[in-house]
Amino acid sequence: MSTPEPPSHTDRAPRTDPPVSSTADAPIRIVSVSDSESYLKWATQLLSSLPGIEAHVYLIDSPILPTSEQIIHSIAGTAWAGRSIPVIKRTDVAHIIADHHADIVLGAATGPIVAQLFLTAHLLEQRPALVSGLPGMGLPASCKGMNYRRLMDAFITHSFAEVAQYTEVSALTQVPCEIYLARLPMLRSVGIPQRAGIPQPAVTGGAPEPLTQVGVPQTLVFAPQAKVPATLDDREAIVRSLAEFASRHEGSSTIIKMRSRPGEHETHHEQHSYFDILESLRDQGIPGADRIGLGYGPLDEFLVPGAALVTVSSTAALEAFDRGISTLLISDFGFDRHLLNEAFADSGATGTLAEVAAGTIGFPTSAWLAQNYFHSDDGRMHHHLALLAARARAGQLPNRRSAVWRQKRLLIRAELRTIAPAPVIRAYRKLRYSR
Repeated sequence: MSTPEPPSHTDRAPRTDPPVSSTADAPIRIVSVSDSESYLKWATQLLSSLPGIEAHVYLIDSPILPTSEQIIHSIAGTAWAGRSIPVIKRTDVAHIIADHHADIVLGAATGPIVAQLFLTAHLLEQRPALVSGLPGMGLPASCKGMNYRRLMDAFITHSFAEVAQYTEVSALTQVPCEIYLARLPMLRSVGIPQRAGIPQPAVTGGAPEPLTQVGVPQTLVFAPQAKVPATLDDREAIVRSLAEFASRHEGSSTIIKMRSRPGEHETHHEQHSYFDILESLRDQGIPGADRIGLGYGPLDEFLVPGAALVTVSSTAALEAFDRGISTLLISDFGFDRHLLNEAFADSGATGTLAEVAAGTIGFPTSAWLAQNYFHSDDGRMHHHLALLAARARAGQLPNRRSAVWRQKRLLIRAELRTIAPAPVIRAYRKLRYSR
């Protein structure tokens, strides 16, 4: 796997690195750029799953650049595990794309970074194909996100519902890209996953009882999200239910699987930290709060036999389904696009905070799984990328001059918003919308 050091201005010749797979005589050359831990995880898992490619993975210097520990966790289990991921500046991007003779640039980053990355790539003499996607569940589809990716040739989705929504948003925003369907690369099950049983304690003097489909989980894991639920009261209600579970089931352990350590950055800013909420409940002497542990590291390490997962809306739920782990999507706050969880509404794996406290954790229906993220992987992604690479090599990709200028204006406005005083911004918006 190739992870070359970022080229300097005096030495831009890349090392010759082995391709991810040698199954193709002419491997597809891909340069991937990420800005956060979740996007880096998605990119390295996706690229590790593709045969016949020569991939180079980079992180771009940004305010949400992951720490060394976050990087290690993000690339665990991929072809990049144990390797160093180079960190580059925006001014290095054009040189890196050219030096690697990239057929495809994968914009595995937040919208503003992808916009800048694709604009740079599009202005090269012979541009590569431009591909983007989201690191997990991509619903609801966003016009804003699509506009940032206006110059892309293809967008990767992960379910039939996502294909439908992004096709609609592509037409609405007049972004003429292809919509690809792939399986989320962290999902490993073949076919529709089945719920695993919960190991029961061994009978004295005998062998352990066989797995059963019911029972209180040995470990209850809560997977938070940075954006939802948004209010402090809702977040505290979740931790109180975890504390009640811990108090009522002393034979089980309870863990909040943190996304980052205090001070580390994530893709999205978290306003009310579960770390602080847990500390507050402990100080108040809430029963069970002192029995809740904080977990760090790859989610895989927590999705083990006997565990169950609780979340509001998270790709972590899909990973739990994939491994047959009992999972509950909290229903107390509702299911809608603002909570990023509407896809789970009819999954069969929903439940209340009272059920969390009781340890009554379910599993989605096979019908829902088949329609949502667990379709069969037919290998079409490699076929799609090979065609894009061939078009790039032949110089057959479209030159969207009007879209380039539109993207420049979007980026200029975004830069101005970061430096202009608030009164200036308000005056600009008033003038703009009064026309």
